[in-house]
Formats: sequence, C-alpha cells, structure tokens
Amino acid sequence: MKNLAQIEDPRKPSGIIAAAMNARPSRIAPWLRVVLLLGACVVVAVLAALRCRQDANWDLQNYHFYDPWGWLNGRILDWDIAAAQLQTFHNPLSDVPFYALVAAGIDPRTITAWLALPTGLAAYFAVRIAWRLFGDLAPAERIGATVAATAIGFTGAMGVAQLGSTTDEWLVTAFGMAALWLLLPPARATPNAGHAFAAPLAAGALMGIASGLKLTAATYAVGLCAALVTRRVQSARNARDVASYAAGGIAGLAAAHGAWSYALWTHFGHPLFPYANGFFRSPWWDFHRVLPRQFGPHTAGDWLLLPFAMLAPQPGFVSELAYVDARLPTLYALAIVALGGLVIARLSRSAAAANPRFATTSPQWRFVAVFAGASFVVWAITHSIARYTIPLEIMSGMLIVALFGWLLRPAHAIVAITLAVALLVSTTRPADWGRTDFGPRWFDVRVPPIEPGALVLLVVDAPMAYVLPFFPADARHVGVRNNVNAPGRHNRLSEHVAQVVRDHRGPLYALSFPPGQGEADLAAHRLRRVPGGCAGVLTNMPTSPIELCRLARVDAPAR
Repeated sequence: MKNLAQIEDPRKPSGIIAAAMNARPSRIAPWLRVVLLLGACVVVAVLAALRCRQDANWDLQNYHFYDPWGWLNGRILDWDIAAAQLQTFHNPLSDVPFYALVAAGIDPRTITAWLALPTGLAAYFAVRIAWRLFGDLAPAERIGATVAATAIGFTGAMGVAQLGSTTDEWLVTAFGMAALWLLLPPARATPNAGHAFAAPLAAGALMGIASGLKLTAATYAVGLCAALVTRRVQSARNARDVASYAAGGIAGLAAAHGAWSYALWTHFGHPLFPYANGFFRSPWWDFHRVLPRQFGPHTAGDWLLLPFAMLAPQPGFVSELAYVDARLPTLYALAIVALGGLVIARLSRSAAAANPRFATTSPQWRFVAVFAGASFVVWAITHSIARYTIPLEIMSGMLIVALFGWLLRPAHAIVAITLAVALLVSTTRPADWGRTDFGPRWFDVRVPPIEPGALVLLVVDAPMAYVLPFFPADARHVGVRNNVNAPGRHNRLSEHVAQVVRDHRGPLYALSFPPGQGEADLAAHRLRRVPGGCAGVLTNMPTSPIELCRLARVDAPAR
C-alpha cells in the first residue's frame, strides 16, 4: 500500500494532460495553427459525409438541381412554369456550384465532399468561438470544455441528417458561425477602432448573404442583431455597431438576392414571389399565406413546453419525419435551473456561488445566450421547422457545458459534462430525408423517346423536376398540380398555365408518381392519357420510376 507521501494530489493533472500543461509554449505559427485546425475540421466533415452516402432528399429531387439548370438556361420563369412547385421561385444561386459539378460528370463522392465543406468551415469557427468562451479555464479544462461542446453541437439530429446534402442549411450555418466569431472578440482584446467598425459590418454582410441565399437564415441574422442591441456597452458605440451591422446586412442581402428579386419583380411584380403576397398583392397569386402554418406551438402551453416537446416529436410537429434529440430540452432544463438559482440568490440577497472558472455571466456569454435565445424565439414564431435549427444545435453544446460548469462544483461538473456528451451523442436519432448508394454519376436518368416540341405536364406534387434537364431541350415543362398551383385557382399563374395548355399545338405528355395519378387535373384541362402510351422514366432516386404518358385532348378522336 502506498504511504501518504506517495499518494498523488487529486487536484493536480496527471498523464497526458500534465505533460501538455508542462510542455513548452507552442512554437507553431498562428497561420499554421489556423490551417491545421481548418484542415482537421474539413477532413472530419468530409469523411463523415461520405459515410452517410449520397444525398437523395425530397428537395434535391424537386428543385436543387432543376432550379439552377432552369435559371442558367433562361427558362425557369417563362418557358417552364412552376415546374419545381413553390420552390421554383427560390433563389437558385446557392445551388449553381452543385449543378455545375453534376453537369460536368464529377464523381458523386467528390460532389459530396464539396457539399461537406461548409460543415468543416462551421466547425472551424465554432471551435474558435468555444475556445474564446472558455478562455477563463485552465489549459486542460479549456481543451476538454471545447471538445465536449463541439462533440455535442456537431452530432445533433438535424446537423447529421443534412451532412453532405443539398439542403444548404450547412452553407448558411457556416456564414452564421463566421459572423458570430467576428462579433465575439477576445475578452481581453485591446480596443481597436478599425476592428470595431469592420467586424459588425463584415458580420452583417455575412448574415445578409446567408439570408439572401436562403431566406430562413434571416432567423439568425435577427438573433445576432438582438445580441448586438442588448450589449452592455456605451450607447453611442452600440448604435454605431448596430448601424454597421445593418448596413452590411443590407449590402449582403442585395448581393445574394438582388438579381433574383429583380427577376421576380419584373415577372410577377413581387420581389419575394409568392411569399407575403398579402402585402405585395401580385395578381399572379392569392392574397394569403402560401403554406398554412402547421408546425410548432399553437397554444400557450405548447409555447412554454416547446423545447421539451422537441425531444422526440411526432412527425408534423416540427419536422416531416421522426427524430430524437435531447440537446434543446437539456439546455432548456439547465437554463430554468440556473435562472431559478439566480432569482433565489437575489431574493435571499446572497452572493451567487458561481465557479469563476466558468464565467457564464461574462459579456461574451451573455451575447451568445441572447443570440441563441432570440434566434430560437424568431425560429418558433416564423416557421418552427426543425431542419433550420443547426446553429441552435451547435450553440447548445457550448451552453450546456457552460451551465453544468456554472451550476456544479468542478469535479461534479466534469462528470456531468462527460455523461451529457455520452448520453446526448448515443441517444440521438437523426431524421432520414433520403440517401442512396454512390454510383458512377449523381443522377442516372433514362428518359423514353420524346417527340419534338413537347409540352410536359407535371400532374402530381411528387418531387419530379430533377429529371427535366434530361428531356429534349425544346420540351416545355408546366406544373399543373402542386403546392403552388392547381386547376380552378383564381390567379394569373393558374390562368397562364391553363392558357399554355390550351394553346399548345405540339405533343402533350404527363409526368406522375406514382403511376396513374392526376386524372382529375388532366380532365380539368380536357386531356386524357392515350391508351398504351405510357412508359417509365427510370432513375437512381427514390422517386422512380416516374410514369410518362402521351396525352390527347378529350375532344380529339382516339388513335
């Protein structure tokens, strides 16, 4: 048995940690550290994305490939009509690189690696944010807290489900993490007038670009603005920073969405067509909400318990598909406990027993907490769709680690954080929006022979537009029945579709999945399928085979 002199002090680090702490200061150049960290983040992201297999989600099949093709070929708004449903009118700019890679015949694994790059960039900035936030900890604890926060934040159900996918959520998340990093300078940084002006301007520009590429990213642009507004700094400086952030945001939004808004305005008299048409009142669509609000809370109780309800919600509450993720419920519970402790301490007029090594009440932590809280509220009010919560998943990792460290004694906090990482990672079940095995090309589409000058009608709301670029170049594609158009609607879009179908003098075809659907909509346009005139469009995507049928007018003689 060891004597007392031989017993190691449990407060002293040992093993690898002690060696790291006692080592000489790193002589690695700052730029090289940046390259190594960024490279590691990208490599991990790419390997994880490849393990998930090739993306085959609903939106990919509907518009992420069709929209940039239609836009670059000058046919998306006038030659074709609502071919990719409502999403026809989404900004196609962010999908142009993906389309270019697919059109060039690049190997699907390489394309997946490209799609994983934003995840690597988001991880790089998240690690640097966490490193700053945990700056008051001892070196070993700082490393452990950063690793734990990153492990929690980047294994969330929404983030993993969309890794290496075309949803663009990781793309706008990378912009958001970079903007947050710019607005979160080191706690002991020397004030610099140039940086103080440039950082909010650049952060605003990044969030403006993200919002322009995908409008739902504006959720986090508003959250960052709220964090800026509520900072406890000199009012004149705060006003200047907010103004710089807003100016950058407007410039970024104009750069990313300006050309597309102009195109929508010239075609429909509405820069965000068809969204918010109750305000813009374009005659091309109805004067009410595009899609009825179906997700999220609807009662006061739903609002109060919303984070808890996001643990394992039924499909249709915040997601189309089932998933399991305890990050936001855990964070909400810890925040309630922490807030309750502060209130009790204030009422009893006792000093809060906060652990100084987890300075969660610092201005930096307040900034991050306001950003996450405000973003969550905006998210819940505007759409409550879980796919858009990747930034919240990332921030939950940092906040969960910090709150455990603030609420518990150091030894207990380490145990609690370790258990939290293990439980949150092991119990998460990502949603499955569709994957397929890698093949020699991203899309393997075989289209039956089509007569020249064809009008192809998409008669169901299944995601079928991904096959349209493989049709003859002179074919015209029209969405007859989908989430933005249907026969009998009283707006110019529906009337225009009816006129195009009525006036077309060439061959007519119908696309449907599953086969045989859309008879009533064809009848509304006085069309019918020609007996024996159907064949299958075979693809490597889940929506396959798609039925392609020759059409005849009801009043035309049968062949």
